[in-house]
Amino acid sequence: MVVLECKNIYKSYPIRKNFFGKIIEELPVLKGVSLKIEKGKSVGILGDSGSGKTTLAKILLDLERPDSGDVLYKGVSIYGMKKKEYKVYRLNVQAVFQNPYNSLNPRMKVIDIVLEGLKINFKLDKEIIREKVLESIRQCGLPDSVLDLYPHQLSGGQRQRVAIARTIVLKPEVIIADEPTSALDVSVQSQIINLFLELQEIFSISYLFISHNPAVVDALCDYVCEMDQGKLKDVLSCR
Repeated sequence: MVVLECKNIYKSYPIRKNFFGKIIEELPVLKGVSLKIEKGKSVGILGDSGSGKTTLAKILLDLERPDSGDVLYKGVSIYGMKKKEYKVYRLNVQAVFQNPYNSLNPRMKVIDIVLEGLKINFKLDKEIIREKVLESIRQCGLPDSVLDLYPHQLSGGQRQRVAIARTIVLKPEVIIADEPTSALDVSVQSQIINLFLELQEIFSISYLFISHNPAVVDALCDYVCEMDQGKLKDVLSCR
């Protein structure tokens, strides 16, 4: 079953305007991109900086809107969803970003970072929320003691595990991971890759991995495609 899909996505950014503010020159970033992510499968996108990978991720997360094209969650366009349908989509399509230090609020303790999504989206008893948070950080290989620490008190690998715990506590169906290991030491990268694989086995999560490192996507993904100048090349099977 296809969980998340984009069809014929075009996206450009203005780079020059005239005196009256009218756009007179645009930079095309995505040129007719189509992609399917199936349940429990991993798709990798390789490409150089500026190829359009991150823009595609933002569009799939509805952080940006395309100029044309469509994004579908379980066959339904996210742009025509009712409020309840859209909430289900937002809960089930989550992100893990490149630099965990930038993506974690430095003023919040780990426990508050991980429980924030639960608190916003569900009406749960405090004890149940704490149990879910503990379960999530343990599944991500962290000790209970990190709950009372701030991001700056953690190593880079621990911070990325917290970012992943914050995501999986919501039990999403799809995780879009934009360069999730590039800010980490090589020794830590393999640990995070193994963690992603373990979580996929437990929860049947679908992944979209964005990277410039072929070794990372080869280790993680069922299918890999290359993005070049805003276009996706043929998808290749890895496993």
